[in-house]
This record gives sequence, structure tokens and C-alpha cells, in this order.
Amino acid sequence: MASPARAEFLLSLEREFGRLHRLGTSTSLFTIRDKARVYVRYSKVHKRGSTFFGLRQEDIALLEGFPSFIAYLWEGQREPLLIPYEQFAAAFRSVDPASDGQYKVHIYTNEEGTDLHIVRAGRFGVDSHFGLRELRTAVLERAEEPPPMEFSHHQMQTIVGAIGRLTGHAVYVPLNDRPLMDWSIVDRFALADDIPSTGRHAPAASLALIDVLWIHPTRNLLTAAFEVEHSTPIYSGLLRLNDVHIDFKLPRAGIVADAEREDAFLRQINRRTFRASGLNEVCLFYKYSDIYRWYLRQRSESQP
Repeated sequence: MASPARAEFLLSLEREFGRLHRLGTSTSLFTIRDKARVYVRYSKVHKRGSTFFGLRQEDIALLEGFPSFIAYLWEGQREPLLIPYEQFAAAFRSVDPASDGQYKVHIYTNEEGTDLHIVRAGRFGVDSHFGLRELRTAVLERAEEPPPMEFSHHQMQTIVGAIGRLTGHAVYVPLNDRPLMDWSIVDRFALADDIPSTGRHAPAASLALIDVLWIHPTRNLLTAAFEVEHSTPIYSGLLRLNDVHIDFKLPRAGIVADAEREDAFLRQINRRTFRASGLNEVCLFYKYSDIYRWYLRQRSESQP
């Protein structure tokens, strides 16, 4: 679809990398210096900040085996959202396209972050992928700087909490975990004393056991719940979130784990149990590395 956002994005690529070359007969696939492929998609912004994209199966097939990115564009973006295809290839392979030959994708933006929803495959947090940084790395063949450490469970718990504070939320962490939080890797922030409201007469006791809760800053309402799965099975974390979700509907949930556990998440989140409860519609997968980059991005934006 022609749009000012799409035209400006393509011009910005040409200004930085030189002439783009169309790939095959597609009007949306481009190669950059024969180093990377970019699949450009545009959507209007619909109700509640959602966007909707159709990705043709034959176009997706041309991304396989190459440094490739899917550019999701909409009006009003501060930066384009460029998703490295390889990081989400397993999700696309796990489902068949719709009857029109397209994979259906929604992106939701809200105060808690940005979600990529590949229909029938799962939801993923993608806040670390705004901007051209990863594309520049692919085109200019610079090695991506890895996260500075191997994260522990409690370090990642601390970082998820820090993102919550930087995005304007109050943060609750289970009382037993608080002495183990690592304040050497984030700026120290205050923790909420009480479990947030669930919309019922009393908070659910099981909510106090979830690794990190984000709370609306003025209304004491739960906005997001995260389980860090460092060594325990992904299924265990999903069950803990599901127990809470059955009592009341979580607005947003996340499993945070190493990248190699994404396949396990995709297998488990689409089990009948989680489809029946609706957890599969609100639960996202976050890689450790993406969480850390999200934190760095939020920290840099918060500094004057």
C-alpha cells in the first residue's frame, strides 16, 4: 500500500545505504548492497493502537537463508520497527498461512510496550527492534555487541522491573526475591508494597508469587505479569500464569527466557489448556537479549 510512511522509509534507506534493488516481481521486497533483504509492510493504525499486516507466503520464502528483516510501518512512528526474520522464522513455520496465502500479523502498541502477534503462533515483545541498528549491523558486517554478561534469574527479574519503572509503572516483586535483586546493573527504584488490584474484592494470593508485576501508577491496577524461566521448564511458568489468568483475565503476560527456549514456548503456549483459558492471546515470549536491549533503549530515552 502506498503511504508517506513507506515512501519516507525507503528514501531513508537509500540515503544511508545507496540504491535499493527490488527482489523478483514483488513491490515490497528489496536487497541492500547484496548484504540484506528487507520486506516492507504498511498498515493503518486501528482502534487501541493496533495495526494489521498480511505477509505473503511466497515473499516470506524469499527471506529464508539470508540476513533478512521485516519492516512494519505505520503513520506516526518515531522509528521504524525492523524485525530480524530469522528470530521469528520458527513461529512462521509453526503455522500455515490463511486461505489467501498470507500470514496474518498484528502489532499492538501501548504503555506496556510493543507486541508482535503472529496469528495462531504466538505473541512476542519486540521493543528492542525499533530503529536501523540491526540492519546497519547486517549491511556493514559489524559484529553485534553481545550483552555484557550471562544473566541470572534474579538479574533478569531486576531488569524487567527496571523497564517497568522506566515506562511509568509501579513494580511489585515477591518479598522473598527482593534481597536477591541485583542493583549493580540498574538504577535502584522503589518497589510497591502491596499486590495490585485484580478487579475483584481481594487480590489473588497466587499473584504474589509471580516474578514481576507492573502496576498502573495511579489506579493500583495490574497491567502486566512476567515469569522469568531461567532453569525451570517453560510449561511450569505458563501454568503459574494460567492459574492467575483463570481467576481473572491478565491484561498482559510474559515468559522471559534464553533464546534457545523459544521453540519450547511456541509448542507449549498453543496447547489446548492455554487456548481454552485465553492465555495464548495475552502471553508473549521475551528473549534475555531483547529484554536487555529494551532496558538500554528505555534508559537512554529517559535521560535528558
